[in-house]
Amino acid sequence: YDPYVILEREVDGIPIKIGVIAFLPPEIMMWDRVLLEGRVYAEPIVDAAAKYIPKLQEEGVDLVIVSLHQGSSDAEAILENVEGIDAIIMGHSHGRIAEKIDGVPVTMAGSWGNSLGLIHFQLLNRDGKWEVFSSFPQLWYVDETIEAASEIVEAVKEQHEATIDYVMAPVGITTVPITGYFSRVIDNEVTQLVNEAQLWYARDYFKGTEFEGMPLLSAAAPFRTSTNVEAGDIRIMNAADIYIYSNTLHVVRVNGIELKGWLEKCAENFNQIDPSSTEDQNLLARFSSYNFDIIEGINYQIDVRNPVGQRIVNLTYEGEEIEDDMEFLVVTNNYRAGGGGYHLVDADIVLSSTVENRSVIIDYIIEQGTITPTPSYNWSIAPFEAAGRITFTSNQEAASIIDELGIKGIKYIGDRLFEVDLVELAENVPQTVSN
Repeated sequence: YDPYVILEREVDGIPIKIGVIAFLPPEIMMWDRVLLEGRVYAEPIVDAAAKYIPKLQEEGVDLVIVSLHQGSSDAEAILENVEGIDAIIMGHSHGRIAEKIDGVPVTMAGSWGNSLGLIHFQLLNRDGKWEVFSSFPQLWYVDETIEAASEIVEAVKEQHEATIDYVMAPVGITTVPITGYFSRVIDNEVTQLVNEAQLWYARDYFKGTEFEGMPLLSAAAPFRTSTNVEAGDIRIMNAADIYIYSNTLHVVRVNGIELKGWLEKCAENFNQIDPSSTEDQNLLARFSSYNFDIIEGINYQIDVRNPVGQRIVNLTYEGEEIEDDMEFLVVTNNYRAGGGGYHLVDADIVLSSTVENRSVIIDYIIEQGTITPTPSYNWSIAPFEAAGRITFTSNQEAASIIDELGIKGIKYIGDRLFEVDLVELAENVPQTVSN
């Protein structure tokens, strides 16, 4: 394949050659190992840039634009080691950035189309050669006040309307709201639904195979803590909100040691709490929600008084303590099975499916017709009394569902801040809901 493209354009009628090259995280070889291993290889980004940027320059390009699926620290590393780059367009972490790094303009334009990144060049052409006189990055913020470009609206009208019709198609009914507001603090409807759907699929898949009868678990993370599906019709768009990524369903075999290590990684979701401190303490660490797997089919607690790596306690399967040599099948996705998030290393993958997890959820809802995804509370934060307040932030709208869902141990303070009483929080048990 070609490692870069050269775009031939004109500025004021004068030809200009623009070299464009893109770099992905080498970790893609881990995340999508089952698809890529033996087919492609990946080099460190800086090494690849040092190899190909000079080749672009040898081909006589006037500008070199780098598309980087990483953040500012990687941009800095490239620019410290490689010369000749005129601009970098970043992604991955979905922040909003418009700055210069080592004199080079860089942008990152947020997510969900909320911003447009621009890089402006003032160019001079001297004796047929282009020079960058000056450059600067800029972000345009997109909101309801921005008018849509009529020519684009017309060009994609047919596809847009077909997409709207598709995502609005109903697939079933939920008798309760499905929310992710407190999903990093307490068991919730989002991960419960995903896990129930994945277990439903895997039980049927493994019937009559050598794996039938093995302890079967399921792992699911709250990809978006702002997920809010109201009780009533569930549509395709809601399934996309519940499971936003196009992951494919995978099943791994783990022993008791690997299972506990997986959970310990997930427990990094929390800060270590000092119960004797009278100061406010933030319960939630800087941790991506998509790495906070809830594993259904076992019971466990997370003791946030303990340091990282020593937090999983009372880990049981069917009432018995999980031993190191016990084996389990865990339904997950290709990202986690491939090592994404560093929860697993060289996982034993027993099913590498091309079926999307989101499709499994849709099929499950269609099969059930009406669902009531009630948290099983198979996991919880180990309760203890704290001298000071333990707090976390969430969507302000979450305050209204505390009473609606009968959640104990969480109260709204104000300005998106919530206080949690871990003793009361542990009293939550599945509620009986009438269909």
